[in-house]
Amino acid sequence: MEKGYWDNVSDNYLVERIRISNCESSLKELIKRHSALCFKIIQKYSSTFYANNIDIMEASSDKNLIIWNSAKSFSVDKNVKFSTWLANQMKYSCLNAINRKTKDRLVTTEDEILDVLKNSITEDADDNLFEFADNILSQLKDIRIKKIFSMRYSSRCKKPSWCVVAKKMKISTQTAINLHNRGIEVLRKKIKSEKFLDSI
Repeated sequence: MEKGYWDNVSDNYLVERIRISNCESSLKELIKRHSALCFKIIQKYSSTFYANNIDIMEASSDKNLIIWNSAKSFSVDKNVKFSTWLANQMKYSCLNAINRKTKDRLVTTEDEILDVLKNSITEDADDNLFEFADNILSQLKDIRIKKIFSMRYSSRCKKPSWCVVAKKMKISTQTAINLHNRGIEVLRKKIKSEKFLDSI
């Protein structure tokens, strides 16, 4: 194609060509136009990626696929620019990657703290485990932490989801998780403390 051919071609036209005929040249042009935007959004989340041990290069590798999927799902009827739509899809992708990693780490942290507690107190007593945890958590100023632990661990039934816990506590799911993690940190520090059996 002639030099400057794409200069007067709109994003909407390129998107329509991708949607109707899977036009590769149109996709290449969209990638050329909007890669900088995608990298800018990924860069915004780079510190969070680093904190959660997420490879930023791996997150960046999905860029072209996200541009493709954004073109396929974009609708001109919504009266939104394609760049805005793409930016939102890119943000969702970054947040999903972080959420997946956070959930994986949360499960590991829960299993780890329970194992540590059991090994530190007694080999045969879940009751002693919960008694120990309750005793420590009861001394915290924020009484919600103990309530959350009771709901998650002291039930003999299936462990309730974070959504269920949050609803019963009348708080957001993220707040419930944050309070739980704060309790885990207190218990971990207590276990490592020389004054293991003293109050906090």
